[in-house]
Amino acid sequence: MLIGVMSDTHDNIIQTKKAVATFNRKNVEHVVHAGDIISPFMIDTFKELKAPLTGVFGNNDGDRVLLERKSGQLPSIKISGTFARMDLGGMRIGLVHGNDRELLETLTTSGSLDLLVYGHTHRPEIRKEGPLLVVNPGEVYGHLTGRSTVALVDTVTRSGEIVDI
Repeated sequence: MLIGVMSDTHDNIIQTKKAVATFNRKNVEHVVHAGDIISPFMIDTFKELKAPLTGVFGNNDGDRVLLERKSGQLPSIKISGTFARMDLGGMRIGLVHGNDRELLETLTTSGSLDLLVYGHTHRPEIRKEGPLLVVNPGEVYGHLTGRSTVALVDTVTRSGEIVDI
């Protein structure tokens, strides 16, 4: 299974649509968003996404009630509070924004996950912590670091790659 990973879209409609197009072109089967969508109107940028999307809130997501309500209008999108736990392609996945370092470290060492996805730093990273694959897709936003990126995770090879969009 190929999973698309994104984070920190920060109301950048153009780059978010490019991320959606990249995921569609790569035929990802599920997309996870590690937070900081920001405004409820951004939910509309995911309408063209061919795969379901699971997201969590980030520290800059403002109107969480309206974000949840707006995402609830699209059956393929689910925002799961500040943490999501799911099983996809045989991997136990944890999804969190990452602004709570202690929580991130606890999840990294818990032994209960195969894949931990986080955002917040805007810096792309893929690393192994023993058997755990840790992925930060960087930022879709592109303005903080000057680089707009997403990640792809292959659940068969249990590997990931960063993709510039």
